[in-house]
Amino acid sequence: MTFWYAMTLAVILAVSALFSYHYFSHNLGKQVDRQVRGIARTLDQHRAEIIQDSSAELDCGGLQKLTHSNNWGAYLLLRDASLRQVCASDNLLEDELPFGPVARQQVRWLNEHLETVDLEDFGRLRLLSYPLVENDRLVGVVQVGLELGPLYETIEELRLIFLVVGPFAIFWLCLGCWLWAERTIAPIIEITEAAQGITADNLSRRLPLGGHQDELTQMAACLNQMLDRLDKSFRRVRQFSGDASHELRTPLTILRGETEVTLRWAKTPDEFRDMLRSNMEEIDRMERIIESLLTLTKSEVGELKLEIKELSLSDLVQELYLQSRILCETKKVDVQLLLEVDEEIRIRGDDLRLRQMFLNLISNGVKYTPEGGHLKIVLAMDNGFARVDIKDSGIGMPAEHLPHIFDRFYRVDKARNRMDGGTGLGLSIVKWIAEAHGGSISVTSEVNKGRSFSVRLPIDGPEEGKHPKTTILE
Repeated sequence: MTFWYAMTLAVILAVSALFSYHYFSHNLGKQVDRQVRGIARTLDQHRAEIIQDSSAELDCGGLQKLTHSNNWGAYLLLRDASLRQVCASDNLLEDELPFGPVARQQVRWLNEHLETVDLEDFGRLRLLSYPLVENDRLVGVVQVGLELGPLYETIEELRLIFLVVGPFAIFWLCLGCWLWAERTIAPIIEITEAAQGITADNLSRRLPLGGHQDELTQMAACLNQMLDRLDKSFRRVRQFSGDASHELRTPLTILRGETEVTLRWAKTPDEFRDMLRSNMEEIDRMERIIESLLTLTKSEVGELKLEIKELSLSDLVQELYLQSRILCETKKVDVQLLLEVDEEIRIRGDDLRLRQMFLNLISNGVKYTPEGGHLKIVLAMDNGFARVDIKDSGIGMPAEHLPHIFDRFYRVDKARNRMDGGTGLGLSIVKWIAEAHGGSISVTSEVNKGRSFSVRLPIDGPEEGKHPKTTILE
């Protein structure tokens, strides 16, 4: 960066210096030309003072008087109509200004002639031969010469300034650029080295943040937020994989153990039949786990579509109430249906998935409600949403478990759930169905007093193209 900065700056300074040098040289040369022309025109305007009489003879006294009064530093020489030298300014002494054939020819044509000449005593001069004309007749010639030494000295000083100041400026500017680049690149190098050390095994590490609120700090903060999300996702993947492996390994272990015991000890057909019956139960359990996982996976990638149509939520809840009475008969659980609405509620949704969601909640409530308990199904309206509450008087759960109740494979009591045949995926599917319909589900619970699940569903159904926000990793 410093090298290219130096090269760019050097080119810019070189071009600027070259342009400035030629520009000032040209302007100073034009200024000298204007000065000698100004002197010649002044003499032409005072022609009467340097012409002695009507015979048109030139007068040196008038020339000297004008030179002294105007304080001209130029060399002046006056020639007559025959182009012979008549007189000169005091600073010429015995010398004569050159008057070549080109200049002679130009003044005879009544044209001025401007040239640069080199003289041994005076150095380089800018010389103007200016004709004095009266009635279209040449009456004399005025030659005005100015030394170019001061002009060349100014130009040389300008060139020296460019040659000295240019490299000096480039050096200090490049040094400043190098220090600035080092200060700027150092955080990038630090972030790069930190990023290279982050792998899937140490996603908890974070990129260093600078002390200033600049774009680099904002980028590092954004990358740290991305690492946070990746870290959470990897932890959830590992947890999900471990839980899924554990859930599938348990029935496989039981199958293997029962099969080995039966092969070793079983003698009668009834013993083999009991072993096969037990194996079928474990196979059913694995099938339910795999089916639930497939359902959740398809829902996350959008392959599990909802068949949205208008349906009567009131009729659906009443049908579920009748089915729940059958489920509660064996445990003598009292089921109540409370319709807190004045008219039929019709919504847009997937009848099959809604039925699956509510049956899952009802069977879950029946499972954890002891004999003689009660179960309530409530249908109501809540701020434009249809609300279905399923309340039981079961064992409940501690408050610290409520935030995780809808997580995959999460169990409050793993031993009891496994004994009851649960997979730990039912409530996750319930949450997906509710959110897929644009609704939500919440739970409240007290230990030994029961739980209450509340499902809110929009009347108009889910928005077109919307999918649940939950993912398989959450």
